[in-house]
Amino acid sequence: MHITEINRPSGIQKVPLREFLMVFCIIIIAGINAYGQIHGQVIDMNNRSPLPGANILLNDSLVSVADQDGNFTINVEDPPADLSASFIGYDPVSIQVTKQKQFLILELKASNYMLGEVVISAFEGERRIIESPGSIALLPQKEMKIDNDIYFIPSLNRVAGIYAHSGTYNTNRITIRGIGSRSLFITSKIRAYYDNIPLTTGDGETTVEDIDPNLIDRMETIKGPSSSLYGAGLGGTLLISSESPSNQERYLKYSITGGSFGYLKNDLSFAYGNDKNRLGVVLNKIKSDGYRENNEFDRFTGGIHFKSYLTNKTTINFLGTFIGLNAQIPSSLNREMYDTNPEAAAPNWAEAEGFEDNRKFISGLGINHIFNEHSSLDASVFYTWRDLYERRPFNILEENVNATGTRIKYEYKNEWNGYKFNLVVGGEYFIDIYKWETYENNDNEQGELLSENKESRENINGFVKTDLQFPFKTFLTIGLNINSTNYDYRNLFSIDGSDNSGDYSFGTTLSPRLAISHPVTPNIFVYGNISHGFSPPSLAETLTPSGSINPDIKPEQGINYEAGTKGMVFRNKLFYDIAYFSMHISDLIVAQRVGEDEFIGINAGKTLNNGLEVSLNYNFLPISTRNTEFTGFITYTLANYTFKEFVQAGNDYSGNELTGVPKNVFNAGLAFRIRCGIYGNLNYQFVDEMPMRDDNSIYSDPYQLTNLKLGYLKRISDHFEINIHGILNNIFNEKYASMISVNATSFGGNLPRYYYPGLPRNFFLGAEIRYNF
Repeated sequence: MHITEINRPSGIQKVPLREFLMVFCIIIIAGINAYGQIHGQVIDMNNRSPLPGANILLNDSLVSVADQDGNFTINVEDPPADLSASFIGYDPVSIQVTKQKQFLILELKASNYMLGEVVISAFEGERRIIESPGSIALLPQKEMKIDNDIYFIPSLNRVAGIYAHSGTYNTNRITIRGIGSRSLFITSKIRAYYDNIPLTTGDGETTVEDIDPNLIDRMETIKGPSSSLYGAGLGGTLLISSESPSNQERYLKYSITGGSFGYLKNDLSFAYGNDKNRLGVVLNKIKSDGYRENNEFDRFTGGIHFKSYLTNKTTINFLGTFIGLNAQIPSSLNREMYDTNPEAAAPNWAEAEGFEDNRKFISGLGINHIFNEHSSLDASVFYTWRDLYERRPFNILEENVNATGTRIKYEYKNEWNGYKFNLVVGGEYFIDIYKWETYENNDNEQGELLSENKESRENINGFVKTDLQFPFKTFLTIGLNINSTNYDYRNLFSIDGSDNSGDYSFGTTLSPRLAISHPVTPNIFVYGNISHGFSPPSLAETLTPSGSINPDIKPEQGINYEAGTKGMVFRNKLFYDIAYFSMHISDLIVAQRVGEDEFIGINAGKTLNNGLEVSLNYNFLPISTRNTEFTGFITYTLANYTFKEFVQAGNDYSGNELTGVPKNVFNAGLAFRIRCGIYGNLNYQFVDEMPMRDDNSIYSDPYQLTNLKLGYLKRISDHFEINIHGILNNIFNEKYASMISVNATSFGGNLPRYYYPGLPRNFFLGAEIRYNF
């Protein structure tokens, strides 16, 4: 047979059959492989930062490692298959995949050990803890619930540099590096946010103990002044992130916990997450008879968190939380009653059957928009409301607070020739309207009106921060905050017709921060920073006992000098964080008691707070070990805090130790989890004596506590998980004061009441069942 050759246009060549078949086979093979490929990204669930180096496992075998952007690609030959991701400092996550789903986002939550690699958002930037040029502690939810599931205050005492007094579930005082130690019954001079919603009132008082741990994903604690970004907060800032489901979590969960002193908690949680929307709902009820007389506690909490990724560039976020609290108040005891009858309430509070009925609502709406790879915008608006009725021996108090505000932040980042640049510019406006009345207490019945007041408290913050990372990896950050704080007070009722109304402004306050960090090795960093902070006086300190404006009061101000090192050594099995700081505080505000319930604030001098903080976390098992953990930790605080200049009422206290702070605090603990589902924690704490008076004439007793938690967590079917746990606190039944009232004064011939007795040996037993959709 003769084949006639066809003339082809110039430039077109024959394709040999062999080459054609080879190309065809390659296309077919590539198509088959592509059909079985899974692409994905591993990120931090809280701030959505990529986690480069995360291990990717398929059916328990390591198959890939995430690249510098957290991305990975693997082949799935025989789906369905179990895909999991793990990273140092995070809990692993596992999902079932099929070849039909081509892209996955694996979201990891921070664990409670080896936290150096965790990416944090403190100081408005996503960086690993070991890279951040400041002292920042991270508390995941699991850490908060080691001691109990009521509130997270006890877990703060395991953080170096922090000491939290806890008189009752609803009476607490958090101190950071000695700041706030001389406040009377509250936390002050420390700022707190709940998903960008301020938990700090306009006059600097912070309440966080009524937020249930089940509503919290994690908390980042900035130790030392953070005013350059967050305004008034001389001691530091608590950044609380709400609990939210990942894109793979869909469950209904119920738990019940019972324990000592008639404690009972019921908790119901619902979560639904996918790639576009996340919804979390938490409802719980707590009731306790209390250890002491007049110590009953009843709290209901309801929370909802909704997040929607409208596009790949725009996210909206809504948070709403309601808290209803009814709690009796036993108050503090004198030394004799503390020694002989610690279960008793203070006689006057017992006779008055003192209590508080507190209602609170917290809400916020936020939006994040990414303009391009270089710039983004975060904006939020918030509204909070609180209504309080409190019966006290000397009067009855009614309070109402309405607060509104907004916070906005624009971020720009770029890279040129190995230099990485980041700019953050933003502002915060906050105003709260505080109304309060006092009434006579006539045999525990509300009597005649004694006072009616209204105060408007306005805070305006503007901030700017620049970060620059050099090619040799040195990181430099410069920040500046401009703050204006204004009070407007109105006396709405006066028996004698006088009007003490007035307004007061603290002027403009500038708070700069300069920090630098440098890697000695890829996993060892040294850093230093200088920062300014300030805190306005509280309401009690801005008014005289007659109710008029106190014109002489000024905010406390301070400068913090800090140097430290963080790193991961011994094949990344030991994470350490060591910091030395020196805080110089001026215009120290002293709440001077002039009556049973009357105080006046004065600026009385200066303090010098020098300290050393050490944190160690060790993983006893190889990093690659799965489903099994054995870790240990040690934290230590040396607090050499003294009055530098302090003269009050003719008494010179200069050189004395700062009141209400232990000089030494030591914590150590072990945690384990084994493949069969058994887990546990054993913690030890030593708290040194602390001066209770400015003249250092009386000290509290040092104490030691040992706590144990054991549990069993198991998936019993494709849909059901159970979690059973038991907690034994204060195993050796140590007698101690969990809170002290500094500079307590005696009235009517009674001894001064310094002591809030700590709980004796106590236990909790809980069971949880979870249904995964």
